[in-house]
Amino acid sequence: MKTLVLFSSANKQGNTAKTIEHIAADHTVEVVDIDLLIITPYRYENRYPADDFYPLVEKMLASDNIVFASPIYWYSVTAPMKALIDRMTELLDVAELKPKARALKSKRGFVLTSSGKQAICPIFHSFFEGLFRYFNIEYAATLHAACNSGYSIDSKEVSLFNQALNNR
Repeated sequence: MKTLVLFSSANKQGNTAKTIEHIAADHTVEVVDIDLLIITPYRYENRYPADDFYPLVEKMLASDNIVFASPIYWYSVTAPMKALIDRMTELLDVAELKPKARALKSKRGFVLTSSGKQAICPIFHSFFEGLFRYFNIEYAATLHAACNSGYSIDSKEVSLFNQALNNR
């Protein structure tokens, strides 16, 4: 199974990056740092300059598993991750892109995050539940690193997440 990790964080060697390493140790993953991409914000008129959005969509479509990896900032994802997710709306707005949106239905969605709390923020979690439901992506698993007292991740949770990446 091909796994694509869409990574965004203000700290490239921070807790979310460490958490990605836990899954990359057991799986072949392609990590895309979306902070380095140019993704034009969503526009209602759906006119965009050439940017990195369409090539990224093709990578998503070529993958079985799509992992959204972002720390939790103010109950939400990073600004670049939010811009990507907003822009995904275009896939359902433009008739010639709708087949791509429909093709996301065969994908499995994962969330990987870290925060200063012991448990994942329910607002953050429901954000992804809504996103995956909107695109009919199967919500397969979540992995959260608690960083309220230094970096901490439950090895059982890592194991369950890794199993979910392999299961179809």
